[in-house]
Amino acid sequence: MKISVVIPCYQSEETLREAVDSAAKAFEVLVVDDASPGGCADLVRSWNWPNVRVLVHPQNLGLGAARNTGSRAASGDWIAYLDADDAFEPQWHERLTNFLVQAPEVTWAYHPVREWDGQRLGAIRFGDQPRQASDWVLKRPAIAPSACLLRADIAREHPFDTNQRLQGTEDLELWMRLWAQGLRPIRWTDEPFTRYRINHGMSAELESHSIKIRLRWAQFVQQGWIPESVLKHAEGELLRQKARSHHKAGRFAEAQKAYWAAGVTFKNVILTVFTVLRIRI
Repeated sequence: MKISVVIPCYQSEETLREAVDSAAKAFEVLVVDDASPGGCADLVRSWNWPNVRVLVHPQNLGLGAARNTGSRAASGDWIAYLDADDAFEPQWHERLTNFLVQAPEVTWAYHPVREWDGQRLGAIRFGDQPRQASDWVLKRPAIAPSACLLRADIAREHPFDTNQRLQGTEDLELWMRLWAQGLRPIRWTDEPFTRYRINHGMSAELESHSIKIRLRWAQFVQQGWIPESVLKHAEGELLRQKARSHHKAGRFAEAQKAYWAAGVTFKNVILTVFTVLRIRI
């Protein structure tokens, strides 16, 4: 059972080695240098690891395109995605391989992630296992790209969207599209086999990311994947997630504002009290 790991790289040289090292037990690791000004490709080549390959974009094409380049070049049976600022846990490859051998019918799998600031480990993010299409916008996100595995033929048949204007939401678009095609994800374990860095990337750009999410929702309605009626409730969940991100980062004023905007529920009131008392969650 051969697993290829695709790692896009753009201005991620500082964290890249940790990511690549964590994936090194896989059949192959494909680092896609998306025209990074820091020179991801040269850095990876200097390590001279036998199962690590480097692919280079002559110009920056975005996260979705970088993942697609890696998927097309992969020679494994399965493709796992890992962002360059995240890392797999040591037992990830062994445990995942054992699962895949015992579950040949699976085409799409994922596992929880553990929040990480590069030094300290935090809470586990399980998300909500989707039961219907609207759950992808109404529930807590079930799948992080760095915890997702696709059978290689599925990954190539269903590439990530490459619209750079909506970069950072191409994963949600793909999950929804796969669901619309009748594919269903399996959470193969309750153990968090990915360390998900919370002080980089999308986790640190909440406002712009929220705007992109709303634009994706509009696309989902246009495609007929979800009814427009769910968007009001989806907005409340988006604001609640934004509030929790602010709260975890200790931005109490921003968190308080977002909790109130998300709607008056018992849970939101309690969490708002925590922000007033300046208690992190």
